[in-house]
Amino acid sequence: MDPKSLWKERANSYWMMAIRYLRYIGNSGFLFSVYVSFILGSYYYSILIQALPKNFPAVELMTIVLLFFVLKGSIRTFIKPPDSIFLLSAEQRLKPYFQRSLVYSFIVQSFVIVVIFLVLGPLYFSQITGDITIYLGSLLLVILLKGWNLLSIWEELRLPNNRFKQLSPFVRGTTSLFLLYTILDQRWLLTAGLLIAICVLYLVMYRKLANEHPLKWERLIDLESESLMFFYRIANMFVEVPSISRRVRERRWANFLIPILSGKRERVHAYMYTRAFIRSNDYLGIYFRLTLVGAVLVYFLSEGFLLWGFGVLFIYMTALQLTTLWPHFDAKVWVNLYPVSQGLQFYAFQQLLFRLLVIQTMIYTIVSYFNHYSLIQSLIVLVLGLLVVLIFVKIRLKKQLSKRFVLSK
Repeated sequence: MDPKSLWKERANSYWMMAIRYLRYIGNSGFLFSVYVSFILGSYYYSILIQALPKNFPAVELMTIVLLFFVLKGSIRTFIKPPDSIFLLSAEQRLKPYFQRSLVYSFIVQSFVIVVIFLVLGPLYFSQITGDITIYLGSLLLVILLKGWNLLSIWEELRLPNNRFKQLSPFVRGTTSLFLLYTILDQRWLLTAGLLIAICVLYLVMYRKLANEHPLKWERLIDLESESLMFFYRIANMFVEVPSISRRVRERRWANFLIPILSGKRERVHAYMYTRAFIRSNDYLGIYFRLTLVGAVLVYFLSEGFLLWGFGVLFIYMTALQLTTLWPHFDAKVWVNLYPVSQGLQFYAFQQLLFRLLVIQTMIYTIVSYFNHYSLIQSLIVLVLGLLVVLIFVKIRLKKQLSKRFVLSK
């Protein structure tokens, strides 16, 4: 077995699958929404930058934003569940395999750092310095810090469940926080000292773990599964993904929503879809996040077409993403045992989606009124939102579902 060839085969297999789903996402119209949002966001971002005062805490803000992306991330190993049995005996020979995983993860996540740094570039040049050399040098140091974090995370995976395993992320996070601040604040002497400190910390504390603890294969398998499911859940918003696993959370605090969204409990499909929306996967989280982001935009945008456009856009995006709830019970044979007409299943799903989108529209209307105190603006948001809801739920929904799922009921 050649570890290099094995890694290449696994990586190629993953990307062949990923590209297939990315094509579906690209053809869904989502990229057009992102493109429009990017253009509008860039315009208002430039206005915001010009309006910021000279004493704006840009260094502190950029430190917090970059810290999130520097600390966040995992190593993609493309490990599969059977590997814990068949490759365990060959662990010592798999060093080239895991080295490629580290390099791959570093390149992908460094690209994310570059994108975030480019987005923050106007703020950096406006509030910190206009020197492009310092900007590029700071970017390089942040990328190196990201690499140090990935190496440290890799060694942390070897740790058993003890106090040091809980303490290590705190030490790593605190060190990264101070180093990021010194880089952005251009305190180069402190930066040099901290760079030496993290190198010593890695050699003395993290690198030592490789000699003391073996790889935790079950942990690697769990992390790889989580990364894969994260991608599947994104793709599942646009096309049915058979490989996606279902996660269930109890969420007792949200039980009061069940009678509001489902109506009478005797309506079997309405009750089941509502329970699935609240407890399964991340449907509830998607709905809350999109509603919150849309409400923030509706609150801060000035009156006019842009306000109405973003309100309608987020209602439509929410509707599209909640359509992935439709096939939730397809693999459950017991659903067909209920003495209820199967034709009611689509009606129940349609009613649930209608109620959720109407609630979202009402939230946007109220938020718009509290910002602008204009009854006309709020009524326009309400009328446009309800119009989009009616067109999507009553006219477009069946066609949208038939494109992506089996619609035989």
